[in-house]
Amino acid sequence: MKSIRIGAGLGFYGDNWEPVVASIERGDVQFIASDHLAELTLAILQKDRQRDPALGYARDVVPMLLRLWPLMQPRGVRFVCNAGGLNPHGAAQAVLAAFAAKGLQARVAVVSGDDVLPQLLSTEAPSDTFAHLFNGAPVDAVRERLVFANAYLGAAPIVRALEAGADIVITGRVADAALFLGPLVHALGWTLEDATTETDLNRLAQGLTVGHLLECSGQGSGGNFGSQGAWQAILDLAHIGYPIAEVWEDGTAFITKAPGTGGRVNFDTVRQQLLYEVHNPHAYFSPDVVLDMGSIQLSDEGDDRVRLTGARGSAPTGTLKVVAGYRDGHKAEVTWGFSWPDAWDKAQAAQATIRSLLADKRVPFDELFVEYPGLNSAHGALAPVPDAVALNELNEIWTRFVLRTPSKAAADGFGRLFPWIGLSGPAYTCGFSGLHNTSELLGIWPTLVPRQTVEAGVRIDLLGSSASVAVPVNAKAKAGAAPPAPPDAVGAEPVARRSEDGPRSDTVRIPLVRIAHARSGDKADWVDFGLFAWNAAGYALLAREVTAARVQAHFAPWLPGEVDAWPLPNILALKFVLRGALQGGGARNLRLDNLGKAMAGALLRLEIEVTQAELEQALNTPRVGWWGEGQQTNPGETSP
Repeated sequence: MKSIRIGAGLGFYGDNWEPVVASIERGDVQFIASDHLAELTLAILQKDRQRDPALGYARDVVPMLLRLWPLMQPRGVRFVCNAGGLNPHGAAQAVLAAFAAKGLQARVAVVSGDDVLPQLLSTEAPSDTFAHLFNGAPVDAVRERLVFANAYLGAAPIVRALEAGADIVITGRVADAALFLGPLVHALGWTLEDATTETDLNRLAQGLTVGHLLECSGQGSGGNFGSQGAWQAILDLAHIGYPIAEVWEDGTAFITKAPGTGGRVNFDTVRQQLLYEVHNPHAYFSPDVVLDMGSIQLSDEGDDRVRLTGARGSAPTGTLKVVAGYRDGHKAEVTWGFSWPDAWDKAQAAQATIRSLLADKRVPFDELFVEYPGLNSAHGALAPVPDAVALNELNEIWTRFVLRTPSKAAADGFGRLFPWIGLSGPAYTCGFSGLHNTSELLGIWPTLVPRQTVEAGVRIDLLGSSASVAVPVNAKAKAGAAPPAPPDAVGAEPVARRSEDGPRSDTVRIPLVRIAHARSGDKADWVDFGLFAWNAAGYALLAREVTAARVQAHFAPWLPGEVDAWPLPNILALKFVLRGALQGGGARNLRLDNLGKAMAGALLRLEIEVTQAELEQALNTPRVGWWGEGQQTNPGETSP
């Protein structure tokens, strides 16, 4: 039975491509797929395009390929990426120009047609067309301020480009996992457009899962592992190996990494990535297949190798997701510090001074957001903060001021309110940063568009050969179907709750971090969490104690949004989504943690009540994941 190996490239614009070298040289890969785009990235690329119409693509693709292509070409390794962003042809031309200067050659395919801004700008569509995907608001509210809108394409044009002989495929906005699914379909001969049988759809679901596990580079091999203590057992992150998937014709896959590299691939690191930035895990929508994770099996084989089976797929729908961006004012940011003594009181006096000056000068603004890096910027109102007496004894207090304003002039002038206080305000100022740090805010507008209206305009151009040619797409535009109804989010309280039954003499209250680990991610204005038990004993406690209602009550003092929850006993995990948590989305969120990546730590602060015997069992039962010899129980934990 045939198999191929595909390696992860970048996980975001600006990521490190040196780990990809190890995958090429020692990982026996035939493809590298590289994900340069996030919702926030398109906002960044739009600002680049406003300054220079020739830009709008992820510029790191040029130095990346100059480093990697001389290693890939003699080994026959092919490369797929979405670095084209808002200008895929511009990205391809920049790569080919850089190659020509170095005497390198490659056939580069450009996939375009994801730009749907003209459709959203049109006022001829019914008023409910292009409504906000999460809150149903009509697009009319932001239509005149829209600056980009791109549909998530699927794997079909990537397959066509590879069939046409492309060495390098550069796309605009495609679904992240499609970057990996395209090469799998091409190399393994899977059915894509005509997939209707359970076998075909499940194979695509396996491929989609592989792509999801690899699309965030080092996060799939031990990077950003959210836990207390365990992350320290993931060695040599300075030389982390990015994940590699070995995928067989029947869809069975093995997640691993290049030998001799840092990081770790095991049951725990893989499942943290599996639930990352997923809403309903039983209906993970993509243009190619709808994935149900409820039957996925992750078998830890040890030595950085995990077997993936059991993904279930159903037919994709008749719509494609769109991420659009609109102008949403400006922000200015200043960070200011004071040292002991009375550092806290000085910070409060300085804040009052700034608010007074804003009022005196009648500066137009919507919000002055204030947080204290080192105290509460990561976990907000959930962060334990000492009382004022103790705060005044701290060595220093730093205050981060962020002004949200409709006026660019007000944003540009905000930094000028601060310097004079260095001589005329409270003593022992530690310094300022960001006095000229202003930028335009872009709101994110997720919506849906009929897929036929997009796919009919998809184009593939093959460049870098003797002559540029257009490659026929010939993709059958899917009419789409509604997927099987997934299990609903779970919000009901379980029967045997201990934490709200009143105090008992044989119980203890513990934070979740004692028996669990977690990761959080962002999609528009929602934050999603994966909460993972180390073993079955711990999962029984999580499933009993940690419900949607409990999580919602936990976050309410800080972020009072609704919470959805799904249990996933197959991977000993709970999935939560907190709505309305990011001030409208990462591109307009004023918090330092604008993407909610640290919020999993706030979830791990949640306390539950368990018996002493239950706690000891959860701590002392061997973990499912392979953590090396002699590491069987929870890292850093022993039973009291």
